[in-house]
Amino acid sequence: MQRILMSLVVVAFSLVAGRTASADFLIYNLPNSRSSFVLEGTVQVNPGRTVTYFHPTLKEKLIFALEDVKIQRVPTNREEFNRKLAQAGKDADKAFEASVWALKRGLLRDYYQGVDKVLQIDAKHEDAKRIVELKKEMDKPLPDDPNTESELKRIVNRPTMRIAKSKHFVLMHDTPEKKAAGRQKNRAQERLDLLEQVYESFLLLFHSQDVQLDIPKERMKVVLFNEHQDYLEFATSWSPSLSSTSGFWEAQRNVSVFYDHATDEQFKGLQALMKELREIKDDAKKAAKKGLSTNAKDVIRFVNTLELLTEISQENEDITVVSHEATHQMAGNTGLFPRSVLVPAWVHEGLATYFEAPGDAVWSGIGAVNADRLNWYRGLEPDRVHSNIGFIVGDQIFDFAATHGGKLHGYGQAWALTHFLLERHLKEFVAYYRMLGEMPPDVALSQELLTELFNKAFQGTTRSALDQEWRSYMRSLKTDMDLVAERAEKSAKKK
Repeated sequence: MQRILMSLVVVAFSLVAGRTASADFLIYNLPNSRSSFVLEGTVQVNPGRTVTYFHPTLKEKLIFALEDVKIQRVPTNREEFNRKLAQAGKDADKAFEASVWALKRGLLRDYYQGVDKVLQIDAKHEDAKRIVELKKEMDKPLPDDPNTESELKRIVNRPTMRIAKSKHFVLMHDTPEKKAAGRQKNRAQERLDLLEQVYESFLLLFHSQDVQLDIPKERMKVVLFNEHQDYLEFATSWSPSLSSTSGFWEAQRNVSVFYDHATDEQFKGLQALMKELREIKDDAKKAAKKGLSTNAKDVIRFVNTLELLTEISQENEDITVVSHEATHQMAGNTGLFPRSVLVPAWVHEGLATYFEAPGDAVWSGIGAVNADRLNWYRGLEPDRVHSNIGFIVGDQIFDFAATHGGKLHGYGQAWALTHFLLERHLKEFVAYYRMLGEMPPDVALSQELLTELFNKAFQGTTRSALDQEWRSYMRSLKTDMDLVAERAEKSAKKK
C-alpha cells in the first residue's frame, strides 16, 4: 500500500507545478514526509482545527487537519484589477493599462468594463474606441457554411463523429454528449468555450497595442478525439512525426486536432492507481465504522486530495495543448503569420507558448510565467552557445534539437525570448513578424536571412545590449508560486 501511495504522490506532484494565483494558497504537507502540495482556491478555517478548501472551477471541496496545512492569503486577480482601476482615477491611459492587465489574466468581462470606464473618462480615447469597433466585428454572426462542415468531414473521414459549433469554430468530435459529474457543460462545449476565449483574447491583445489583424471570415476547423489511440492513428496517417504530439495545427488544411488527455497512458496509469487508492479509502471507512482504524480520516483526506490533483492535472494538460494550438491557428488566420509562409519554428512556438497558461483547471490568460518553461530556459541559460539570441533567431535551437529534452530546451528558449520581446519590444518584434509575413510562400528561410530580418527590425539596439536586457528581464521573472513563497517568508519574519 505504501508503494502505491508514494508512486501516485510523485507523479501527481510533478503534474501540478506552475499554476496561477487565486484567492488563497493552501500548502498541504504530506504526513510523515517533507513533500508538500500547493492548492489554490478559497480556504475556510473551521472549529475543531480543520480546514475546508474549495476549488474555484471544479466546485469540489476537501477537508484538511489544520496542523497539516499552511494558508497564504493573496488578492484575487479581480481584486487586483479593481485596485489598479481605482488607482488610475481620471487618467484614461492608466485605466486602459489596467484593462490590458485584466485581459492578460483571462478576465475578459473586467477588460471590457475597464474599456467602458476609459471612454467615460475620455470619449475620444483611440485605443478604447478601437476595441469597441473590434468587438462589433467579432460579434457579427458568421454564416453557416455547409462547405466548411463538409470539408471537415471529408478531411477526418469518420462518419461516427459529430459536429458542434460556436461563434467562430466548427468542431468535429466523438466525446460524450453527457456532461461529466459536477460539470456544467459536456467536453465538446468546454473545448469550444476555451477556443472562443483564446480567439477573443488573441485579437484583443494585439489590437489593444495598435497591432491590426484580420478578422477571420469563416469558422475555423477543429477535431477533438475522445480516445488517445484514435488521435494517434489519425495524426500518424498525416505524418509519422506527429506520433509524439499532444495536439497539432496543420496549416495547409487549416485544422487543429486534439484529444482528451484522460485517455493517454500517463493518465490511465494515474487512474489505475487511483482505483486502488479508492479501494483503500473504502476499506478505511469500513474499518472506522467498526472502530478498528485510528487513521481513517487521514487516509480519506489524502485520497480525496490526490483525486482532485489528478483531475486538475488532466484538465491543465488539455488546456495547455488547446490554447497552444489555437494560438498557432489564430496566427495563421489573422495575417500575423500567413499560412503560405514557412515562418521559423521558434517564432511560431514562442508565440504559442506565450499564450498557453493553464491554472486551476481553466485557461488563466496570456503571458503567465510558466514554471516548466522558465526552468527549461534556466537549465540551458549558462550554455551561451545555445542560449543565444542569434542561435534562436536563426532557428537553430530547433534544428539541432535531436532529443525530446533538446526540444523542451528549445521551447524554453523560444518562450523566454518571445516573452521578453512582446513585453519590452513589441513594436520592433511585430515589425519582424511583418517582415517574415512578406517572404515568398513555401520557401525555407535561411539562417542568414532570418538573422538579417531580425537585425533590421531591431536596428536601433545592439545585439549585446539586447542580450543583456533579455537576461536581466528573465532573472526578474517569478512564478506565482515564487511570489507566494516570498510573501510567506516575509510574514514569518514579522512574527
